[in-house]
Amino acid sequence: DYRELLRADYLFLNPRLAAYYGAKPPDANATGFRPVSLPGQGRSGVVTHPYLLATFAYADQTSPIHRGVFLARHLLGRALKPPPNAIEFKDAEFDPHLTMREKVTELTKAADCMSCHAVINPLGFSLERYDAAGRIRHKDKEKPVNTTSEYLTADGRPLTFKRAGDVAAYAAGNEWSQKKFIEQLFNHVAKQPARAYGRDTMDELWKSFSKDNFNVPNLLAEIAVVVAMGPPPPKPVK
Repeated sequence: DYRELLRADYLFLNPRLAAYYGAKPPDANATGFRPVSLPGQGRSGVVTHPYLLATFAYADQTSPIHRGVFLARHLLGRALKPPPNAIEFKDAEFDPHLTMREKVTELTKAADCMSCHAVINPLGFSLERYDAAGRIRHKDKEKPVNTTSEYLTADGRPLTFKRAGDVAAYAAGNEWSQKKFIEQLFNHVAKQPARAYGRDTMDELWKSFSKDNFNVPNLLAEIAVVVAMGPPPPKPVK
C-alpha cells in the first residue's frame, strides 16, 4: 500500500542500528534486519527514514532546505524555480546560538527567496526533530525544536504541519503526490516518461491505482503492460 510507505511507524533495523537509533532491539540472536517500532519518535515511513534524512543533511547538522526541496519535488510534486541567486549556506557567519531553523529563516527571508522557500521551509522544518543522522532529538542549541509551520498547497489551501507525520498523511491522501509517485515509478521502470505512452496514460494509471487501494505491486504490473504495448502510433499528418 503506497500509503503504508509514507505512514509506517517502524524501521527495518538490526540490533546495532536499533541501539544507535534509540529503539528496542530486535532479537539479538537474529541476523539481518527486522521491523522495529519506535514509539514516541514520530516515525512516518520513508519521510523519516534515516537514509533520506542523512542524505539531505550536512555531515554534522541538519539541512531543512535540502530536505524541504526533496519533499516538495519528489513527494508533493511541486515545481520549484531555480534560485535567482545562488546563496551559499555559511554556518560560521551566523550567531552560534541560533538554531538551524532560525538560521534558515534569516537566510531566506528576502521576498525573492520566499517565492519558493514558502514551500520549501515548512517541509524542511517538519523534519527538524531528526538530526543529521536521522536520530530523534528534542533540542537544537539547547532550545526546544520547533517543527510547526504554515504551508500553502498547490491549489492555494493553507495547512498547518506540526510534525513529519502531518506531511506524510497529506501526501498519502493527495492526488498530486499519488501521481508524482506513479510518474517516478514509471520513469524508473520504463526509463521514459509516461507521457511518451499517451497523453491519458498517467490519468488512467492513477484512476486504477486509487480504485485498487493504492496497491504498488499491481501498479508495477500495469506499468509493465503499458510498456510492453509500447507508445501509441503517431497520428497521420493531414
